[in-house]
Amino acid sequence: MKTGTKIDRFKDVFPLFLFIKGVGKMTQISKAIAIFLVIFAVVFVAGCSGQSSPQEKEIADSTENTGEQAGEQPDQSKEWMQTTSADALNVSNAANELASVLSNSGDPTQIKALTQYIETEADTASYESAQFYYDDDLEPAVQKYADMMGSYGAFAKRIDMSLDHINAGDTASAEVTIEDAAESLTRGNTYYEEYKTMIEDFKKKHPETA
Repeated sequence: MKTGTKIDRFKDVFPLFLFIKGVGKMTQISKAIAIFLVIFAVVFVAGCSGQSSPQEKEIADSTENTGEQAGEQPDQSKEWMQTTSADALNVSNAANELASVLSNSGDPTQIKALTQYIETEADTASYESAQFYYDDDLEPAVQKYADMMGSYGAFAKRIDMSLDHINAGDTASAEVTIEDAAESLTRGNTYYEEYKTMIEDFKKKHPETA
């Protein structure tokens, strides 16, 4: 088993991380580019975590079990799947586009636009999801959807935090939030794949909703 902290292992895998200590002598934009060039590499070594962090759970825990409350309300399972599938695809694409921008160009304007979009969508996702009356069998997918949006939202928020740390010259904190951001993105992508599998399984069990 590998030993040492994740930051140490990142330094072994991606030597550019060693240059972070010297970013204080660089311009603001150059600092951001130097720091964020590590993001895409970090994603592949951060690994997948089975649990969401407390910040991510703030969104996930807000999900209501609308399925149990449905009573005699019309079944909107199909509409829920259509709406959340579209939103999930858009947010997943935006999150991975953000990772690509960070690892390639580091354009501040594009970074800000993407983080704002992801955070806004993630913050409203669970609320909008809870407005539907769905079959109880969809509950695992509903929770997975909330977990996914929570993770993508945490990724965007931690990128914003990293920028603030870099601008303040606090590279030590930037290292920590970069690591957290990479782990959140990895979780978000994992949850997205699991969500899609759950949707397909539900459709097989309930072909009338396909």
